[in-house]
Amino acid sequence: MKKVKLKKKRKFKFRLIFYAFVMFLGYELSFNVIMNLKLVDSNEDFIKALMIDSNYHLLYEKKADDLISKLFSKVLNVNEPVSILENTFHFKANDTPMAYVSNPQIEEVQKLEVNPTVYIYNTHQSEAYQGEALEGYNIKPGVMMASYILQDKLAKQNIKADVMEDNIVDYLNLNNMKYSKSYVASRKFLTDSLNKYSGYKLIIDLHRDALSKDKSTVIINNKSCAKISFVIGEDHDNYEANLNVANTINDKIKVKYPSLTRGIISKGGVGSNGIYNQDLNPNIILIEIGGPENTIDEVLNTIELLAPIIGEYINES
Repeated sequence: MKKVKLKKKRKFKFRLIFYAFVMFLGYELSFNVIMNLKLVDSNEDFIKALMIDSNYHLLYEKKADDLISKLFSKVLNVNEPVSILENTFHFKANDTPMAYVSNPQIEEVQKLEVNPTVYIYNTHQSEAYQGEALEGYNIKPGVMMASYILQDKLAKQNIKADVMEDNIVDYLNLNNMKYSKSYVASRKFLTDSLNKYSGYKLIIDLHRDALSKDKSTVIINNKSCAKISFVIGEDHDNYEANLNVANTINDKIKVKYPSLTRGIISKGGVGSNGIYNQDLNPNIILIEIGGPENTIDEVLNTIELLAPIIGEYINES
């Protein structure tokens, strides 16, 4: 009887060791596969990924409601990398940190201005670019996405930008207003924002033009880019100030990338808007990036060229 019990105990121990080894091997294989996955193949895929899994780049959420996701989140929160360290290596975020020697140069690069200096909004939020709708949503890449891309690129220039989060389309629908009244809706939200904070050095109403692809696209540094134009309203007292802002930025673009800009378009008089809400502040300009046939990749390439130029303008002003 004793020999039988000993044999059973040995078998049980061997089983435990075998199961532990299989689990460890599975963990190692899974980890290596995940770490070597190629998540995206292009800038457009990268932007789509941001849009799907981040409520920062737009006010759309994608929540995992299935049981497995909920159970997994109790163990590891993939949005909080520290949780992976805590659960894997028994590291605690509030543990006593190791000795740290500050590097003033690195800290200066990482430091972002406390107060925002740029405000970005979209009077025509539904203006779209070419590309597939995002998975799970009937949303195509458009000017709202471009606004958040510009915000990110300005942050790399140490410039903090705010982006309007109000939904103009919903406002129009709730108030039984036509699309032609979009500037009335954006004026309401812009006024609210300026009443809360008046320190913006530059306010951008970001649009997409209606040009064909051959007129809205240019190759710069072997990359396809969406062309830029500025629209300034003439029928208000801030016209000269707004025009000066647009001229200054446009001149900087022409020095570095002369083929990128289509120039400044001034509009006024009978049959024209002539204001574009630019009477609210002397630092408001309307920028049009690309046309309906441009892709979000081309818009991204343009913004990568535009953001440093806006950074120069902000620093000089």
